[in-house]
Amino acid sequence: MIMSRKRYGYAGQILMVDLTRGKSTVKPLNRELASNYIGGYGIGGRILYDEVPPWVSSLDPANKLIFATGPATGGTTPVAGRHTVITKSPLTGFFGNANSGGFWGAELKMAGYDAIVVTGRSPKPVFLFVKDGKCEILNADAYWGKDAREADRSIRKDLNENEAKAATIGIAGENLVRFAGIVNDEANRIAARCGVGAVMGFKKLKGIVVRGSERVPVADPEGLKKVSLDIIKHIKTDNFLQTFTKGGTPGLFEMVWQIGDVPAYNWSRGDFGGSGDPGVEKIAYPGGFEKVLSGNRACHVCPIACRRIVTVQGPCAFEENVEGPEYETLAAFGSNCGMDNVEILSKLNDLCNLYGIDAISAGSTIAFAMECFEKGLIDRGDMDGLDLQFGNGEAMITILEKIARRDGFGNILAEGTRRASKIIGQGSEAYAMHVKGMEIAMHDPRACQGSGVLYATASTGGSHTEGLLIETSNERFSTVGKAAQAKKVADWTAFYNASGFCHFGPEMNAYSADNIINAFNAITGLSIDYNEALKAGERIFNLKRAFNIRHGLTRKDDTIPERLLKETTKSGVVNNLNAMLPEYYRLRGWDEYTAKPTPEKLSDLKLDDVSVDLWGKS
Repeated sequence: MIMSRKRYGYAGQILMVDLTRGKSTVKPLNRELASNYIGGYGIGGRILYDEVPPWVSSLDPANKLIFATGPATGGTTPVAGRHTVITKSPLTGFFGNANSGGFWGAELKMAGYDAIVVTGRSPKPVFLFVKDGKCEILNADAYWGKDAREADRSIRKDLNENEAKAATIGIAGENLVRFAGIVNDEANRIAARCGVGAVMGFKKLKGIVVRGSERVPVADPEGLKKVSLDIIKHIKTDNFLQTFTKGGTPGLFEMVWQIGDVPAYNWSRGDFGGSGDPGVEKIAYPGGFEKVLSGNRACHVCPIACRRIVTVQGPCAFEENVEGPEYETLAAFGSNCGMDNVEILSKLNDLCNLYGIDAISAGSTIAFAMECFEKGLIDRGDMDGLDLQFGNGEAMITILEKIARRDGFGNILAEGTRRASKIIGQGSEAYAMHVKGMEIAMHDPRACQGSGVLYATASTGGSHTEGLLIETSNERFSTVGKAAQAKKVADWTAFYNASGFCHFGPEMNAYSADNIINAFNAITGLSIDYNEALKAGERIFNLKRAFNIRHGLTRKDDTIPERLLKETTKSGVVNNLNAMLPEYYRLRGWDEYTAKPTPEKLSDLKLDDVSVDLWGKS
């Protein structure tokens, strides 16, 4: 692809911040970089690949922490307000990225930057204030130790910038919890996965506050207006999307439970709460979730408005109404921990936002500890006196705080399930449900064979945001064609992620592939088709793969937990990953023995320099 003369859809600048020196500089967005890698973890991934060599560890001043937007971010395109944080992950040691919605990414673009690249480590706590093309590095001593929401509000108040948007870490990031996230928009949205918040905490960076007044240029305003109106009309008239607006992702819980896609009791059972699965009704929408639901909220230029406001009474009551748990949180802390109290789940969700912690990894790690407790591998003495049985909500709240503070046994669980299982030993590794060190998302590969391939080969580990398959027909149990399906899904996801579109656009059928391509072309002035978009996604996917290989990944890392390969639950089948991987490697153009992209494939993707890194000069 060749960018048009003007850099439509981009602010055209990257902010470079060196915290060791306390200096910031600006460099223009390279035209070829934008053309080949689109945005988000495409552009950020190329920077990470080029500037973080294998000998740099995740918690090292030389590691980069990159905040990047896509060309669709910050404009008038519906359902496209995302930003991505990219770094070498302290949880996996491999490529790390975390995606978030809300308004922060759009504000960064309007402040004049497509990305912020942070390197070095400050000797004392600091925060960045970015406003209309200018950046200040300011003292954050007064905010260190505050939760993410309090820090957000306090910093903006002290700056007298109430309309600014802040991305902050809570105490989990400060304490280097390996699955800490970065929270934005008053601790209601979070770039949660891969431990990006721990890298930010290591760098002593409490937050980044952004304020902008620039409009992002669009190549074809009328063309974008037309496709945007088509998207909005569809969203406003589609019955499924109207239901999705009311209940958000909790409205998906019962449906995916019925097909066996939801884990329970640390992925070991197919029931929830007893005979008839009463726990499902207690936390799903419609159902028990309606007990706490009090309203909805939207991200930047989003007519779906799937974010939910919850009001909780009693012991778990909040001082104010806050955003409620997503499906992933309901599954991670709910069915996977045997917890069916929606008020407690809402409390746990808000604590994750306040502490700045990934709810998927936190819930999975607690479920792992619960199974270890149930099997006698740890006891109350190990657990600081806690009775960590499945379904004990009070103990869950206590251990979550201990994880965030690295207090007592929480210090072990703050390492994530892979490291915690090695510390506990006694065969507990069998109950650590992770891929490449990151706890897998709440969709069971036993319910859809292709999901096993996506999890096993995702650069970040078991992430649903690198490709998700949810099928309801019995074809989901067949391995035939699933390798090709997984490849296409992963490449397409890489493209629209990098562009700044929200997952809920294509995944909820809010817009079609044609809508995405037409919007992208109208924004950028390009004229790509679907196959070219897939090619761009494939380039990004393989770049991330190459980063991992340089940083130690081998073929044996392309797997999923043994429990999913050998034990059945609600779906009645296991995932037959090994029957699909050889075909997947062949379709990918990866070497069968090393699982590295071949020189021919890398050349085809315009990654010849990467080929030299992986294979040497021909």
